[in-house]
Amino acid sequence: MEPQMIKKIRAKLRKPEFLRPHYWTRVKLGTSWRKPKGIDNKYRHEFKGYPPNVKIGYRTPKAVRGYHPSGKIPVYVTNESELAKVDPKTQCVILSGRLGAQKFAKLEAMAVEKGILVVNGKQKNVEKGESENA
Repeated sequence: MEPQMIKKIRAKLRKPEFLRPHYWTRVKLGTSWRKPKGIDNKYRHEFKGYPPNVKIGYRTPKAVRGYHPSGKIPVYVTNESELAKVDPKTQCVILSGRLGAQKFAKLEAMAVEKGILVVNGKQKNVEKGESENA
């Protein structure tokens, strides 16, 4: 699917930014979403004056669900054999976070050679002097 089509379909969807309940009262909480729990929680009961709660109605449209903004389907890759199965026209690659820096760089170089988009590339750069000493 083309990136322009994905942007058009997602633009029609008016999804609010879901933030953690009461993040505005305590700095240490942060903004990442947590489900409101508790018997008397006003956020959970959806009282007036509180931000919208996460619900199934805010789900991404079926036409663009699972697509990366580049218009390709992301595939999780951990080794060379999995990378060989990727179709560069319709799929992009997410390299595993459990990979070491050398293997990450090797798989990233192989993907670029084949013309495959690496979504999380250039995150674990290794200098040649560093890898020899380790």
